[in-house]
Amino acid sequence: MKSDRAFTAVALAGGRLEADFRAAGYTVPNKAYLPVGGRTMLERVLRALRGSASIGSIRCVTRADDSKAGFLNIGAPLWDMRIEPGDDLMGSVLAGCAGLHADELVMVCATDIPLLTPTAVDAFASRARHAGCDLGYGCVYRAAHELAYPQIRHTWVTLRDGSFCGAGVSVVRAGEVKKLAAVLREFTAARKSPLRLASLFSPWLALRLLLGSVSIAELELRATSISGIECRAIPCHEPELAVNVDRIGDLRAVQALVDGMQPQPRRA
Repeated sequence: MKSDRAFTAVALAGGRLEADFRAAGYTVPNKAYLPVGGRTMLERVLRALRGSASIGSIRCVTRADDSKAGFLNIGAPLWDMRIEPGDDLMGSVLAGCAGLHADELVMVCATDIPLLTPTAVDAFASRARHAGCDLGYGCVYRAAHELAYPQIRHTWVTLRDGSFCGAGVSVVRAGEVKKLAAVLREFTAARKSPLRLASLFSPWLALRLLLGSVSIAELELRATSISGIECRAIPCHEPELAVNVDRIGDLRAVQALVDGMQPQPRRA
């Protein structure tokens, strides 16, 4: 049963395939169309969103030629609307949010997190609803991730509140996206480097981050001051929100996990 406060989800599947995957022989349009366990990562993410009680509609930002090229053979589309990507990641977010009510809080979802589940989506959505923010950045506790998937690498940032990695989901208020595009592009470019992220706040904050003496509340306060909107971190215990595929080694590790989850054929 869908919630009365269901989110619109914007699933990002634009861009082009990175050299690491091309060198390994893959010819799909981009990472979203890489196969994992017989399904593209895009299909896996869309099915998780569709199965979530927290998602009302799904906008998939992907090229028409890509989705029709035989890489997404799933019958009826798993999205409610397909949207052409922008020139970069933030351009695609802008395109995905176009036409939505300015006050609507939108869930923005990467499509390289193939272990995503409806349960994980619902858990993140519940926390996002209560965060009271215009921009909410999902992150996952290191302890929760390493308990479930110790073989999957991540970039970790240690704060006074614990160690975290970035998740593949976030929320943003539709009316604030265009105004903040320049700021968000800076943060998006730095999202894989905790030190670079901190340097956008201040050099002193970057130094303190090295020492693990910065709190989530301090980062939220500074981000709100810089951006002019309410920014919050949304810490989660669901590692499926953050098991992403950046390189060929990640793809192989996730494939091994999926192979281990699938039921084995019965012996005669």
